[in-house]
Amino acid sequence: MRSSPLLSGTHIFPFETTGFISGKRQSRVPITTCQSVNASSLASMRLRNRSRILKLNVQIRKQLCRFCLRGAKCFNSLVSLASSAAVLCLVALSLLVAAPGDPATLSSYPCEDVSHYYSYVENEKGILLMKKLNYIVSGHRSLPYKKVWDALKILDAADIDNPEKSSKIVEIYSLKSVSKSLAGKLVGWNREHLWPRSYGLTNGPSLTDLHNIRPADTNVNSSRGNKYYGECDNYSHACMRPANREAAYDTETDDKRWAPPVLVRGDIARSLMYMAVRYGFHQAHEGPQLQLSDSPSIAKREMGLLSVLLRWNEQDPPSRAEKLRNSRICRLYQHNRNPFVDHPEYANRIWKKIAEQVQEYSDPEKVATH
Repeated sequence: MRSSPLLSGTHIFPFETTGFISGKRQSRVPITTCQSVNASSLASMRLRNRSRILKLNVQIRKQLCRFCLRGAKCFNSLVSLASSAAVLCLVALSLLVAAPGDPATLSSYPCEDVSHYYSYVENEKGILLMKKLNYIVSGHRSLPYKKVWDALKILDAADIDNPEKSSKIVEIYSLKSVSKSLAGKLVGWNREHLWPRSYGLTNGPSLTDLHNIRPADTNVNSSRGNKYYGECDNYSHACMRPANREAAYDTETDDKRWAPPVLVRGDIARSLMYMAVRYGFHQAHEGPQLQLSDSPSIAKREMGLLSVLLRWNEQDPPSRAEKLRNSRICRLYQHNRNPFVDHPEYANRIWKKIAEQVQEYSDPEKVATH
């Protein structure tokens, strides 16, 4: 169970700030005597409304500061402070009971505990399933962009059983094993965003989300650019196989689409599905909402092709390497998981009907009958 900041220990809000008295700036005085209400007796209670509790968390912080900053000595305010904090804590406890099935009230478990991590999903479909999965995987630990290099050297190591000792990584589009030391080099590998940056990634957590980043040959990465994923068809212009001379033999591309190696098509599909769930709903400071579609659009932040990704997810189920990568992101870095690696069937439960409706509408023979 994820611990709440409100119920995280004996001292909930240890902090230090600069004192202000009578509107004038005073010398910096550590306010360390403002200890919080002991919450150890509450720690065993299941937190069912994280967003509301966090708001109360902020209110309590403000109350603590208000009491402590009324005079030079915080000690004289302890009685009033304790009373105020206690009242707010009781209000917080009253919010712990919520309507079952509301995604905002779901309890969550550590991502290592896969058996319970998705226990509140049950048999939901469509948008409700998306919302519940969003709640489960959101709030992950975001890495600085520079740290992504080191993470990829572990997550995509050529030796998946001994990633720390491995001297090489595997590039996503060429499937070649190359030296870790070539990271960022002109003739080497760089960080490939499977969901392109131009399709809505900002400087927030979406930019450094490891579920969406893979090592790729620098030249091949440039060739792909921000093309959406899909295979050449009868309407393709200048289809090229392989997609690049450095790419795997079974890759292909036209002026708009890019098809990765068959061995990792399911991996990439599940990565994009994760992004659509993780960043598919409005959240402060996390940029625009991301969506999957059969009509990709940079302006609308819609990536695709949805129907192709669903097919790749079925044709290329999660491999041992993909599952290990998912678990290591959980355990070593972000502390969240890609639900579609653990449960590929979630993809059809969310998007199958949408894809079928789009295909039916776009089929000239069926459109003529309506």
